[in-house]
Amino acid sequence: MLEYPTDHGRIAISEEVVAGIAGAALADCPGVAGTVPRGWRQGLAGLLGEDRGRGVEVTVADDQAIDVTVRIVVTYGVPIQEVARTVMRRVGEAVRRAVGEQRVRVHVHVAGVRVPAGGAPGGGGTGAARAGAPRAGAGVPEAPGEGVATRPPAPGTAAPGGAHPADPSEPGDTGG
Repeated sequence: MLEYPTDHGRIAISEEVVAGIAGAALADCPGVAGTVPRGWRQGLAGLLGEDRGRGVEVTVADDQAIDVTVRIVVTYGVPIQEVARTVMRRVGEAVRRAVGEQRVRVHVHVAGVRVPAGGAPGGGGTGAARAGAPRAGAGVPEAPGEGVATRPPAPGTAAPGGAHPADPSEPGDTGG
């Protein structure tokens, strides 16, 4: 709980309020396809439609510094580091502006990649979806056939569709 003493009493701001502010800022970040709930409580809140702070965890240190951790799913094909930096900047600015606290740190965990329904360009397919990963995120409706892929096929193995995403050659092509 963030607490600020004043001449007239005390102001207290709960972590859930800060998570909602961060979640609202997160929803406007390009390249973010959704969020991943941290535990069963956030998963249940998402099912009940109370998902503004879903995928966001807030902790407050003894010195009132705020740590915000977000767990996101990015859209396939976007530069992941750029998306993460944008999330850090926008979430940090929104929390600083709303709460008035300058000591805000934002930590981004990229938990997956949302691959479009047609699969990855180059025949990469949708890859393996992570068990237990949500199929829709932070208010972003999912199109049929979309999934959350967490890693590409292992080196030397063929992805669905025949070609390995990192290998532009066609199956059976000897390169010569």
